[in-house]
Amino acid sequence: MGIETEPRKALTVGQELALLRAAYAKLPTPASRGRLTKLLMHDDRQDEVIALLENAPSLNIHEEFDLAHAYLSRETREDDEKAFRAANRALDLAESDAARASALAMRGKCETRLGQRELALATLRQALSLDPHNKDACKRIAAIEVAAGRSDKVLALTDALFAQGVGHARVFGAQVLAHAKAGDIEAARHAEGFDQLHQKRTLAPPPGWASIAAFNAALAEELLVHPDTRYERYGSASAFTWRIENPSRSDTPLFNALVAQIRESLEEQVAALAGSDHRWAAYRPDHARLRIWCVITEGNGHETWHVHQFGWLSGVYYVSVPDEIAQGQDRKGCLSFGLPDDILGAEIAAAYGERIVRPQGGMLLTFPSHTYHRTYPHEGQGKRICVAFDLQA
Repeated sequence: MGIETEPRKALTVGQELALLRAAYAKLPTPASRGRLTKLLMHDDRQDEVIALLENAPSLNIHEEFDLAHAYLSRETREDDEKAFRAANRALDLAESDAARASALAMRGKCETRLGQRELALATLRQALSLDPHNKDACKRIAAIEVAAGRSDKVLALTDALFAQGVGHARVFGAQVLAHAKAGDIEAARHAEGFDQLHQKRTLAPPPGWASIAAFNAALAEELLVHPDTRYERYGSASAFTWRIENPSRSDTPLFNALVAQIRESLEEQVAALAGSDHRWAAYRPDHARLRIWCVITEGNGHETWHVHQFGWLSGVYYVSVPDEIAQGQDRKGCLSFGLPDDILGAEIAAAYGERIVRPQGGMLLTFPSHTYHRTYPHEGQGKRICVAFDLQA
């Protein structure tokens, strides 16, 4: 597998925003407006996106999508209805089946928010008929059908998608949920494959460093003063956490060294997975992009149940772990792999069980992107610093 890393950022988000705002004020073209909109969405400035686009003439399909997402972030019925209308306008502008499927998936999300679940199912199925690879449609169909106890329909859907050569994280995740909901815990564990497919190792220090502990201590200092650190991000699994979405810069030499170490380790791990007989391994991409970000949690910070929708292989590297976590005896601050009780119910989630991973400084853990996981708050005074990543096709 060829692995490419993301380009390093030259400017902070604030600097980019200032430049794009100035460019749009000077020359308010659709192109400059689109670039400004994308960065505003990236920086969770949804109200500014709405103000920019709501009364603008001639929005393109990408702006209608952004406007719909911005409305949905407000989480009111009125805004959900506005998002629905934006999704329909995007559908009218679509010029390919993939674009039409994306618009329908957005409309299906709006219909679900508005309590029209059966109508949403029909919309989402239409989306998948146009583009079987649409992850959002697959995710939302599975959630509705599993909640209704119709595991057979979800399994029929995943079988049909596999037969079409579709094997992204949402397909595998839906299969796991459906088997568990049907009461077949062993089939769910086999479909997930965590026990046989995850890998854990201690990363070697980059060249020039005597130990990984010394490197991590210096790296932690670099990350804690990163200019693009932000608190939380709408739509992510993070709660009460600090995040750095694009840590790699010309002035982050230690982080850049870490990226090189992670990339080298991933190349070895992916090569070792070539012999796996699990269906997931067959969907290994020939080329992948290493998408990487940083999460910093204090006492109440944690991650809710989630999968990494856009990844094939995901992982985490622990830069700094407070002693009460690394040497603890309970689940505080730990990473948990299992199934979400908010989707399946507490009884099924408990029957499936959870596998607890206790973080240690220097630990590199990888797992299939479809594997459900969460973290527990550590409730202490220190900061837990980790770097998360996806290999994306």
